[in-house]
Amino acid sequence: MKSKLGKAVKYVLMLGIGVLLLALAMRAVEDPQALWDDMRSASWKGIAASFLMGYLAIVSRGMRWLILLEPLGYAPKMGNSIHAVAFSYFSNAFVPRSGELARCGALNQTDGIPVDELFGTVISERVVDFALLFLLTGVALLSNMDSFLAFSASFSLPGGTGPLPWLAGAAGVFMICAGVAWVKRDALAQVPFIAKVFGFISGIGRGLASVRHMRRKWAFLGHTAFIWTMYFMMTYVIFLGIDSLDGITAAQSLFVMMAGGFGMVLPSPGGIGSYQLAVQYALVALGYNEVLGLATANVVWATQTGMIITTGGIGYLFLMAAGLKKNSKAVATPS
Repeated sequence: MKSKLGKAVKYVLMLGIGVLLLALAMRAVEDPQALWDDMRSASWKGIAASFLMGYLAIVSRGMRWLILLEPLGYAPKMGNSIHAVAFSYFSNAFVPRSGELARCGALNQTDGIPVDELFGTVISERVVDFALLFLLTGVALLSNMDSFLAFSASFSLPGGTGPLPWLAGAAGVFMICAGVAWVKRDALAQVPFIAKVFGFISGIGRGLASVRHMRRKWAFLGHTAFIWTMYFMMTYVIFLGIDSLDGITAAQSLFVMMAGGFGMVLPSPGGIGSYQLAVQYALVALGYNEVLGLATANVVWATQTGMIITTGGIGYLFLMAAGLKKNSKAVATPS
């Protein structure tokens, strides 16, 4: 009971923080009519294309999951895999960080695959996506360094100094700590917490290395490239459909996309509030006004949230029907 109460309190707190952030951003707009005008100016064709591309990424993710399950000897139905992934996004939108277990539990109910083995494949999948996220973040920063420094300056830093000294100092401290950790790795491995950190880093390395030994590694890498291309395009097509964003480049759009992605790190349900502020600050750093930045963020967030709720809800219904069908067959089959 205490555990459920604690989770409920945590959820309400995170939801409250997200709603508060969004409310503060909306209240800061001096001309609400300008905000609504910018939002209404978004092309419906761009919104529809973004909706479709977001779902195509989910479909590709479900197909990629099948490739990870092949070496384990499992071959679930493709539809069940896709719907389970869609349901995981749906679950994350309401209860942050619940999606991974939700989709594993769903596929366990429909295809009887053990949850622990399913979760292992999800971790491997996340390792590869984390590596690609890190790579794309580096590309976005290097191609928009001036905008990144302006974006960083949007947040107050101790002492009122600019972000560059702090970034350089943080990088220097990180390199020193990494060097010391490498030299003293055997001794540090005896510390439980540090041992877990080393284990996590080692797991990332093993996860990346495992791709080389897949039976269909090129199909896996192809799906990964397609998924991240869809992630980029589902925001870019909306940008192209807003007249006031005419002239925004692909590199700038990547910068905004990565900023929004990190805005989703705050565990508010569906990234509400934190996503809007991150995208708004990123567009302001690129030279656009705050109202346009918030309007654009609202359109992208509403489009993708609508897609997640729609496809995840449909996926849940299909999974429930598949589970009932499986159970009815099990009951009808004589022992």
